[in-house]
Amino acid sequence: MSTTTSFPQLTASDVQHLNFSQTVGLVNEPNMCSGGASTIRAVLREIPGLGAGDRILEVGSNTGFSVLEMASATRCEVQGIDIEESSVRFSQQKAAALGLPNAHFSVGDGTKIAFPDEHFDMVFASNVTSFIPDRRRAIDEYYRVLKRFGVLAAVPIFYHRRPPERLLNEVEQAIGAPLPRFSRADWEGMYELPGSELFFSKEYEYLDLSPSQIDAYVATVLEQPCNDGMSEELKEASGRRLHYFYTLFNENLGYARYAIMLYRKSQPTAFPVLHASAPVAGTAVHR
Repeated sequence: MSTTTSFPQLTASDVQHLNFSQTVGLVNEPNMCSGGASTIRAVLREIPGLGAGDRILEVGSNTGFSVLEMASATRCEVQGIDIEESSVRFSQQKAAALGLPNAHFSVGDGTKIAFPDEHFDMVFASNVTSFIPDRRRAIDEYYRVLKRFGVLAAVPIFYHRRPPERLLNEVEQAIGAPLPRFSRADWEGMYELPGSELFFSKEYEYLDLSPSQIDAYVATVLEQPCNDGMSEELKEASGRRLHYFYTLFNENLGYARYAIMLYRKSQPTAFPVLHASAPVAGTAVHR
């Protein structure tokens, strides 16, 4: 795949003052959702009816990873919106290079989604809602553009134990935004609106990274063909900045987990179950 990138007139000294989003935009880091492609596959497995004629929206598509994964795995029309124009342009280039005419990208705001009511069969929001100041308005918008019986798929990051304030403050400075101190229950309550149904929720933990794993990932990001026009000085400075961010985030994620949460808009029936049940441990058979 070949895409082109024009690099701004930045010096190595300038790079050391960029926040994570700005650095990602500079080097076109995929900035994928937690779990990467396995998360996308898990979501699509739980919504097997999606196919030709259906529409998917990702809010906060960044450099296009999730939209391209969904567009390649389904025959749906997949639309990504992001507030960063440079990320949208790069995503469009990647979609064209991959030959995915069902992947579309445009500049857009999650609190003012420029699509009509009940337009999408699925809305996908990874951890983007954490960075939207008016989260209530954004989630209302997700549901507004979602069809009746459509699915809102959210993959939020949350804390399962409290990190030190020093770390929280440093992460906030790195991402350039306030960091919500939410639990899994906080997110579940925020996404569940009257009439909606949380029908799937699965929690995951992050595995600790070694410095060599971080080094290898930084090298992979910088070796992308789209970064070939970057000067060696700028590339080295970007690598140091990425290494700092990844090391910091690795420490922070030691206190955090993420969950795949799927909500159905407008339950077909809200009648309660009388005889509750629970899975029996050790009886699952996988073939």
